[in-house]
Amino acid sequence: AGAVAMKHCTTVDQEVVGFIGCGAIARNMARAAAAVRPFKGVAYAFAGAEEFAKEMEAELGMPFEVTATAKELCQMSDIIFTQTPGAETVLEKDWLNPKGVTIIASGSDQPTKQEIPNDVLKASKYISDLTKQTSKVGELRGPIQAGVMTVDDVYAELGEIVNGDKPGREGDEIIVVDLTGTGAQDAAIGQVAWDKLSQLH
Repeated sequence: AGAVAMKHCTTVDQEVVGFIGCGAIARNMARAAAAVRPFKGVAYAFAGAEEFAKEMEAELGMPFEVTATAKELCQMSDIIFTQTPGAETVLEKDWLNPKGVTIIASGSDQPTKQEIPNDVLKASKYISDLTKQTSKVGELRGPIQAGVMTVDDVYAELGEIVNGDKPGREGDEIIVVDLTGTGAQDAAIGQVAWDKLSQLH
């Protein structure tokens, strides 16, 4: 889903890709982004950013640097992948690139977690993987509970962008793509992993 979001909700001019949170999910998102097109990587995390940057640069053959703060990463980045385990928000609206930014959020998968502040979500062209799900366990839950957004504020589900029913990036807007993971995707990924494992025997 990270690759799909990158392909359909960003433009080739968006060259700097930031990663807030540098664990296993970030590694998979970096690989997914690299499958779409080359980029310059920037990493920030409370722990593990140096190791992540070194590993990904070696594996993907693309430059990676580490920033001292999330604010610095946001100011540099055209695309930001967020994948943190905590309940705290990880960026602020006035940190974001004024030329437009695509935020691909995949850290929120239960009702206690929210990575993206409500004002950023409200100001964004908000795209969900599955609105029924993101409104309960994704980023959308926070602003709905606060009364600043409703499901009617969802611009599109990712499938509608992929199908061409609605355009992705159209200018210098903030786009948030909220990935909570869908059962169909999980099942397909599981099947591919099973097939690969089966071939090893």
